[in-house]
Amino acid sequence: MIQISKRIVALLAFVILSGFLALNLGGCSAGGGQTTLLSITPEQYLASAKEQLETIEERDYEVRDLEEIIRVLENAEKDAKKTETIDRSRMYLVLANSLLARKKYKDLTVKGDYVSNNPEPFYVVNTKDVKETLRTANKWLRMCNSQFKTASLAADMNYVRGIYYMQKMLTVHDRERKEYLNEAVSAFRKCLGQAPDYKSEFRIFTKVQTNREVRLKLAEALAFGGQQADAYGIISEFTFKPIIPFAGATDSSDYAWHHTKGFVLATMGMYKEAAETLERFKIVSPTDYMQVDEALYFLRGVYERLAEVTKDKKYELEAELVASMLEKLEGPFSSESYVTSAHLFPRPMFGDVKFFEGVIKFYNKNFEEARKIFESLSKRGAMSRANRSAALLFEAECLFYTNAAITDDMIENLINLAGKNDLSSMQLERLASLLAGYVMNKDLEENKSLVRHESQQFIRNIFSAPTALSVRLKKGELKRVSKELKDRKKPDDGVAEDAEREISSLIVEAYVNKPDDWITSASAYIVELPEMAHLGKGRIVGREESGEWEFKDERINSFRRNNQYLIIIEYDNSDSEKSIQGILFKST
Repeated sequence: MIQISKRIVALLAFVILSGFLALNLGGCSAGGGQTTLLSITPEQYLASAKEQLETIEERDYEVRDLEEIIRVLENAEKDAKKTETIDRSRMYLVLANSLLARKKYKDLTVKGDYVSNNPEPFYVVNTKDVKETLRTANKWLRMCNSQFKTASLAADMNYVRGIYYMQKMLTVHDRERKEYLNEAVSAFRKCLGQAPDYKSEFRIFTKVQTNREVRLKLAEALAFGGQQADAYGIISEFTFKPIIPFAGATDSSDYAWHHTKGFVLATMGMYKEAAETLERFKIVSPTDYMQVDEALYFLRGVYERLAEVTKDKKYELEAELVASMLEKLEGPFSSESYVTSAHLFPRPMFGDVKFFEGVIKFYNKNFEEARKIFESLSKRGAMSRANRSAALLFEAECLFYTNAAITDDMIENLINLAGKNDLSSMQLERLASLLAGYVMNKDLEENKSLVRHESQQFIRNIFSAPTALSVRLKKGELKRVSKELKDRKKPDDGVAEDAEREISSLIVEAYVNKPDDWITSASAYIVELPEMAHLGKGRIVGREESGEWEFKDERINSFRRNNQYLIIIEYDNSDSEKSIQGILFKST
């Protein structure tokens, strides 16, 4: 009887438990609410967030739209098990947070939310909220830097990394600004090196990102970072410039190029040239170019600067006309209460204006006229320190292209520049290329190198010829060698140990920068600075390993701490083309 009671109680407990589970887990199956919620996978979260991110239109989105996408991406990352899903989620989190910081920063600049007591041109945006968003982006970026394993997304990750550093650069000043600019430039160039015909797996503001967008972003970062000369060089490089069929005609695919060129010219203080470039957007509709509002916003600021510089009232009327056009567009820059973009384009010093005039002539291949301008700025005129150093680089490059004599004083001045801290990473690379061209022309035997130095224009080379983006020293391991003691006082005195270092190496991260091409061989020469003396004789033949080139030689063991060296690398590619590159390397 007791056993029967126990069975009945167990049966009843089972029935009650089954009913409870049926009500809680299956009761809502008709509506599908809870079952659907439980069945969403990390991959579905990721796909949903990616679709939302790709369909946002730049003219019509709010901060809350990006915040919602970030929440979905965090759900995907939290529950993801697959390595590829984890990597994608974190990469998109860096991208979404960087775009959110960009949106907040633009809103602050347009609305005039500045720190007080900072007169023009020293406006300082109140970036407290922007920095908080960038801290979140950096959290995910650190995870990507340490654990990213999906090789197929390497170029995408570098593009996203460049966007983050570019936005971070805008929130800091002085030395930190230069450091983040160098990081952004390196990331964008690695993206192009890893994928010369780059095409992103994602869309930003409905547009697939290509190698053209990467180069435009690079130019924009350089302009914001105070390196307008290199930014203009990227924009004006002939393989990148649009081909206009007749005067006034513009293909819609080139609107972004004209937009960026106008911005770069405005930051150079070349207001008339900027206005001529941006005026074409007066007749462009948002359906043809989504960022037409920003282009007109820049144009309004340029007109206001022209009104100040020329004292011509027609530019004031032009600025008012553009302001009314922005109101009619009803886009992100339409409010009358918004400040203009004039503060983004402070009036440069006289020497800087002359320097930029020389830069424009240089890239128009007027080397002799450009050289005269740069030479006049070598020691005179009020100008920024960075542009004065850059003027010397451009002057030397003009001498190369006009086959003029390179004096010992000029080389000494260039070597002295190598030890200064006011040059950017690209300026240091330009300096190294000039010194390498000088050494290779002077020291190599005739016909030993097939490099045509007179055609080696710096900007063109970094996008079309093999280029190393980083060099590191791999010291040989210390090897303990035992040797017998000659004079033993006691039988058990033992032996002494001497240390010998194995052969050290230079590890070079190099990219060919051309689709369907590869580096077939690479040789290195080492020159010690400031003496300009070769270390040893002959070249060091490189060996490719795991996507990097290793140059191993006993001469590298003789590197002295804190001494600077010029590494000259001579490349051969699969098209039997030769090129050289100079790299300044400081031993630590």
